[in-house]
Amino acid sequence: MDAHVTDPAGNGATLATRLDDVERRVPVPRIADVWLFPPLPDVVDSSEFLLFTAILEGETRALFSARLVPENGSPAHQVIIEHGTAPADRLPRLVSNLQQRLGQPLPARHIPIAGEPDRWRRLVEETREMPGGGRAPDGDH
Repeated sequence: MDAHVTDPAGNGATLATRLDDVERRVPVPRIADVWLFPPLPDVVDSSEFLLFTAILEGETRALFSARLVPENGSPAHQVIIEHGTAPADRLPRLVSNLQQRLGQPLPARHIPIAGEPDRWRRLVEETREMPGGGRAPDGDH
């Protein structure tokens, strides 16, 4: 799944805009969890990226990543990639291992959605109200 979301001003998409894009592609009742990773400290023009899971049958989840990618001098666009499936109870360890490989000094912020539209709405509203146009906050929530 490849999604394109850009800021018409050319400044890159805010996190809230990116979450809106995720919602257009995956129905909220299927979204189980979201992990927000802060920008990578040693990467120029790095932006936050997020992981999210979609509820499949039983306790199986599909794991997706969403990140901004520059496109030959034009504004960055969001790319969403499905990385496969895993049992729900294995996902926290997968996320922890990813964080270690990336060398992130702070933990990713985990937001349980559990398919509940109210939880999703609160997350999107919170990111719209954040300073800096919705950049990911540091730390676990």
